[in-house]
Amino acid sequence: MGSASAVRDAWSARDIWRARGMTLHGAVVIGPGEVEPQLIARLPAWDALNTDALGCQTLVLAEPPRSAALSRDLLHKAANARMRIELIEGGLLRPLALRDLIGGSLADIDAARIANTFAGKRVLITGGGGSIGSELARRLAVCNPAQLTLLDSSEYNLFRIGNELRDARIVMADVRDAASVRRWFTRERPQIVFHAAALKQVPLVEAFPSEGVLTNVNGLRNVAEAAQLVDAELVFLSTDKAVDPSGVMGASKRLGEMYCQSLDRRGPRRAIPVRLGNVLGSAGSVAPIFEKQLAMGGPLTVTDPQVTRYFISIPQAADALLHAAAASFADERRGAVLTIDMGEALSIVELARETIRLSGQRPDEDVSIVFTGLRPGEKLHESLIASDEAEEAGPADGLIAAQSPPRGLGELHELMERLTLLAREGAEVELTAELFAAVATVAETAETELKLA
Repeated sequence: MGSASAVRDAWSARDIWRARGMTLHGAVVIGPGEVEPQLIARLPAWDALNTDALGCQTLVLAEPPRSAALSRDLLHKAANARMRIELIEGGLLRPLALRDLIGGSLADIDAARIANTFAGKRVLITGGGGSIGSELARRLAVCNPAQLTLLDSSEYNLFRIGNELRDARIVMADVRDAASVRRWFTRERPQIVFHAAALKQVPLVEAFPSEGVLTNVNGLRNVAEAAQLVDAELVFLSTDKAVDPSGVMGASKRLGEMYCQSLDRRGPRRAIPVRLGNVLGSAGSVAPIFEKQLAMGGPLTVTDPQVTRYFISIPQAADALLHAAAASFADERRGAVLTIDMGEALSIVELARETIRLSGQRPDEDVSIVFTGLRPGEKLHESLIASDEAEEAGPADGLIAAQSPPRGLGELHELMERLTLLAREGAEVELTAELFAAVATVAETAETELKLA
């Protein structure tokens, strides 16, 4: 009996495409035009079948399914028969992946406007060697920028992306070092800055709040002030965890949003915060964790059976950020947080089940799932818009603009300086209390004052 690897060894993608409708090397080949909802209805008996009964271990799709929902339906049928799914995309054979299963497609990206926005510009990305930063770099590299600079504190990340993008300039620097950031911005003279450098892991930032503030708050201020020094536009990568935050990471990002909103209102250059959900496949995300646990035979661990999250793939995140930036630079409105419309939040436990199905196994039968409890700083469900924000249509399709009561820039500068001093002293109890007080919504502040009265 064959396998997906045997198919790859014996047949090219073109051979498989030509063999649609056949069974070869242990694979059922589904041809173009057949990857449709009607296919699901034609395969009800799969539920009662297994690999031996079918005589196949792999379902090969000669074209990708048209929707994530159809991919999930096909996956469920195949997993029940203990079959894996492979598909042909761009002339290459690859396994069906989690990114094929998450939500619907984002709004159409205006590629022409993105290309026109960044062509001939000097662009700098902080965290340029990270998951999102490096994908942004790949996207921008084909927009013919005058100069692309990737700044990162990780030697390995810079080495990797520098070998891939030979024309990009790499800069090893830490955003926490104000003098270093100013020096490199003065040398590179960027016109547009994407600030992706951050500490993002909720439990770790909860355990080390001083480090979170030094990177996410003070680091942002250093980058923003250096961008102002060279007269550059700034795009700040934020997160849905900044919405009514329950942890230090989210609170630090919310303070960063407030700071950028204030800078944006003051002008003349833009400072645009953009919220993303969980980036599937990024460092520390659930996808690689699940895949590693599955490779070890399980079980897969999930914090709570009810927990949900908004998900976006790394390529989608990069496209959405460029889409948001290009649209915002041309928008006259100021002071909004832009949120990517990511559709419905997804169940983490269902994501774990899908990971098991992608391996051709059955969840809870072949591989178990165990629940470990919410970690410090986490909540069951995230939101895209905060309780004290007004939701407006964004400057382009797929974007939501969130407006909140303005905060004075002088007040925020004083607050960020005080938080930085507390972080350097390691006064973490006082630091955390002051950070959460600073980002509390109007309703939360009123509730606190009522309790104290």
